[in-house]
Amino acid sequence: MSALNLRTRRRRAERVPEVRRRDQASEPEMIPSVGEFRPWRKHKLALGLILAPLCLVAMVVFSELFFRATVRGAFWKEEGFIFFMCGCAFWLFLGWIKMQPRLPYVFAHELTHVITAWMSGGKIHHWHVAEDHGFVETDKTSVWITLSPYMVPLYTLLVFAIYGVLQIFTNLHAPHEWHLASWVMTFRWAWVFYFLAGTTMCFHATFTMEVLATEQSDLHHNGEFFSMMIIFLGNLTVLCTLFVMASPTVGLHDVWNDAEGMILWAWAAFAH
Repeated sequence: MSALNLRTRRRRAERVPEVRRRDQASEPEMIPSVGEFRPWRKHKLALGLILAPLCLVAMVVFSELFFRATVRGAFWKEEGFIFFMCGCAFWLFLGWIKMQPRLPYVFAHELTHVITAWMSGGKIHHWHVAEDHGFVETDKTSVWITLSPYMVPLYTLLVFAIYGVLQIFTNLHAPHEWHLASWVMTFRWAWVFYFLAGTTMCFHATFTMEVLATEQSDLHHNGEFFSMMIIFLGNLTVLCTLFVMASPTVGLHDVWNDAEGMILWAWAAFAH
């Protein structure tokens, strides 16, 4: 499905005949590593051009809501925002000291391919993960299967899943006091999950930007421009969802109202 270097892509191209022999019912265009059959590329380019204004509107709406809630609504004082940003800063610090492990990202990337292919009814023939490359061989492909690793922060979802399960059995926001000599420290377990959410989200963002800067077969299969528009919208949707969940002053109705106002303003501007 994807590879992080040309050497890997060449290896995967050599393995395609094996996949075809194992599943003769598969159509040639269902093998994403071939990259020879792209009948929808022109259509997807047109769709990408249609999605471009939507990406612009979404970016402006998110920026406006984020500024309003963070600055005017003092969201930056909330403990969730503080520890989330501390997690982001921690991951960037690891990058500064050259201690960002690549293998966990490759594993999450290929596992997301596997999960989405399996959820779409595909059969996984083989998948491989190494520190500098990875690939998945399957008999089914789609835009969702090929692009999902660039949009789904798998480790962040895992953090929230664990948080949700633990919250059923205990109050993670309950304060705990730690006594260190004459010092008394207040601690909440929820802070750990906020921190991990920021770390894993920044982990996903930095590695995604890094691999998108290289030649990716996933993007070629769907058309690069169309893929970039989908990836941008997908990641912005995830960020907006997390922001709405965490912010006490912004709800889904605010997102809708701002988006509607932006579209009406753009329509009026072009109409005149």
